[in-house]
Amino acid sequence: MATKSILLVDDDEAHLLWSEEILSEQGYRIRSTHSAKEALDFFDSESFDLVISDLVMPEMSGIDFMRRVAQKKHGQKAIILTGHGDIDTFIESVYDVGALEYIVKPVDAEEFVAMVAKLTSPDTDLAANS
Repeated sequence: MATKSILLVDDDEAHLLWSEEILSEQGYRIRSTHSAKEALDFFDSESFDLVISDLVMPEMSGIDFMRRVAQKKHGQKAIILTGHGDIDTFIESVYDVGALEYIVKPVDAEEFVAMVAKLTSPDTDLAANS
């Protein structure tokens, strides 16, 4: 099976490093950045099995970022992470921009790895939000 690639976008240095380390240990190929604008440029030359984006970032929100990603790659699998969760951003993330998961930080490492494994599985149905 080919190595799955994941794009991580988070302005929180500690969380970005934590995510990189955990997912690299699981054998994923990781591309990461603090900048949503830079992350959008990656789609010009790369494709990703999964995008994991923070919700609150200085350049643009995770929701705006995912809207722009959808313009570049329709049906992109994504997880939105946030330290500022509320029902409105959950609804917007999942129903308006199609994120398959919405996680409030801090996230348990085992749950995080299991969720990523589920979403990078070829069997994951994009229409079935869980």
